[in-house]
Amino acid sequence: MSQLASIGLFLAAVVAVFGAMLLWTRARTRERQEDVLMRLRAGDDALIASSGFGEDEAISNPVLRWACHLVWRTGAETEPSMVARWMIAFALLVPIALVLMGVLAGLVAIVIVLVVTWAVLSRQAARQRARIIEQLPDFLESVSRVLSAGNSLEEALISAAQESNDPLRGLFVSVGRQVRLGASVEVVLTDMADIHRIRDLRVMAMAASINRKYGGSLREIFRSLVQAIRSRDMAARELRALTAETRFSAVVLAVIPVGLMLYILARNPEYYTTMWADTGGRYMLIGSALLQAAGVFVIWRMLAKVQEGDA
Repeated sequence: MSQLASIGLFLAAVVAVFGAMLLWTRARTRERQEDVLMRLRAGDDALIASSGFGEDEAISNPVLRWACHLVWRTGAETEPSMVARWMIAFALLVPIALVLMGVLAGLVAIVIVLVVTWAVLSRQAARQRARIIEQLPDFLESVSRVLSAGNSLEEALISAAQESNDPLRGLFVSVGRQVRLGASVEVVLTDMADIHRIRDLRVMAMAASINRKYGGSLREIFRSLVQAIRSRDMAARELRALTAETRFSAVVLAVIPVGLMLYILARNPEYYTTMWADTGGRYMLIGSALLQAAGVFVIWRMLAKVQEGDA
């Protein structure tokens, strides 16, 4: 029972640290968003000097770049240096877990922390992405209206961003900032599409590139894109309604084994203690935990394929 208690204590400490970092990040993000909104309302050109997120600032480390993209997809305005500090802090927790709980138990605890952290961030990123796509049709219509007045695409994006709500406003404010700093709008939109995994932004980037090279009407392209987004959203809603029973069955299959384990652990803790004390039982517990995690991952991917059109 001491090893199980050590695992629980380690997981509780990690959850507390993760929660503190999450609260701090949200507070910092809210502060920056309020500052950006004040600058937008005041028409301050110094906005380009404010720090932002979603910018691949020469991040050569692929692991750090992946982690930054995962964090940026959630809407958190976190610098790459801060993400690197989080990764270093977690790396320092690994030997502590191995020393306190042993190699096997420590590895199990580390895997659990990684899976839970990745699942939470991915879930938040999916919600952020859904909100962006939901706001995108109205934003494109606003961009089309500004384009019809004779403005450039860059000016239309910045003007429409001022009238939008978060999270779309923060995304295109970052686009406008990078364009003012000298980047081409199609390159910036492509980067944003890669970070947030939104194909509609890539279509906007392709339209901007074609318009820059060969000319054409961006308003017609954006109007067609708005119709495509709304049609796809309607089809996705119908699909979710048709697969509601299947998705509920998948959630039940994922939850029942975990719930049964917690019930047995609460009613008869010695049951798992005896198994953990035996070498064969320990491997069985670890194997069952890994199989359960793999099953939950497969079910989650199946649900994600249903809920996300371009997953």
